[in-house]
Amino acid sequence: MTKSKNIFVCIGAIHHDYLLNLKKNIINFRTNPIIHKSSVGGVAYNVAELISIFEKIKFYSLPINKELRNKISKNISIKEIDKKKSERYYVALADKNNKFIIGLANTNEYENTKILNIPKIINKFIIFDLNFSKVFLENAINKLSNKNNIVVCATSIHKIVKIKKVIKKINIIFLNKAELIQLTNISNIENGVKKILKINQKIKIIATNSKNNVIYADNREIVRITPPKIKIKNENGAGDALAGMMLYLLSKGYSKHEILKNSVACGSYYASGKRLNSKKDLIKIKNISKRVIIK
Repeated sequence: MTKSKNIFVCIGAIHHDYLLNLKKNIINFRTNPIIHKSSVGGVAYNVAELISIFEKIKFYSLPINKELRNKISKNISIKEIDKKKSERYYVALADKNNKFIIGLANTNEYENTKILNIPKIINKFIIFDLNFSKVFLENAINKLSNKNNIVVCATSIHKIVKIKKVIKKINIIFLNKAELIQLTNISNIENGVKKILKINQKIKIIATNSKNNVIYADNREIVRITPPKIKIKNENGAGDALAGMMLYLLSKGYSKHEILKNSVACGSYYASGKRLNSKKDLIKIKNISKRVIIK
């Protein structure tokens, strides 16, 4: 692929994320003290945030308030596909050791906003999460797939079924094991991947299995990738970081081997509780990538 700039567009969720960590062991049916952190979230936003470290990106979503807008990178240009203001957010609860317990999503506003304008976009990588309604996603992907590359970040097992009818239109899909099982009704990751490839031979599939491994598949090969051993602090957003890094490196013409190693390394870096803050931090990812094993 030719090296390109500003070729990414996101269509999806952007809202507050609230991260709650228990200070002590949980006591059921009682008040439990917590440590509270907030950030800007949404699957598509998480991907856009990483890409925005390196270049500018357009983001189509519901309107956001001034507080949220002030927290967003200047490299992310927000475009409204609806004028109705709404409150939505995501809450993640973890134990005192940062082990994820439960996530709670107040995101029905995306699903319930039925009449949305499909933007006119040409020659871009369009990154969708699956928060908007099935009807909108099907219409948008069908309309935009003719002159763009369609990328889907699966979002959750409850929403993955929205793309069943348009799987042939998708160029790249990122999903985890549970989402893959829900989409294909097959419990084995590699067999699930093969089922998708039978439907769409042009698709690239990246399926994560927590800290165990990552599967990459296209019409030429299926590759199993072993992440580096790390101390996991919070896996929330690690898959989004992997996706953002992979898409960025793909746009810059890196080899498949380099893309896979660095993308998995980036996901591990985020799972360890760290984040990229500038272009210079890419060297940290490249160092970690030396411990990524591709089979």
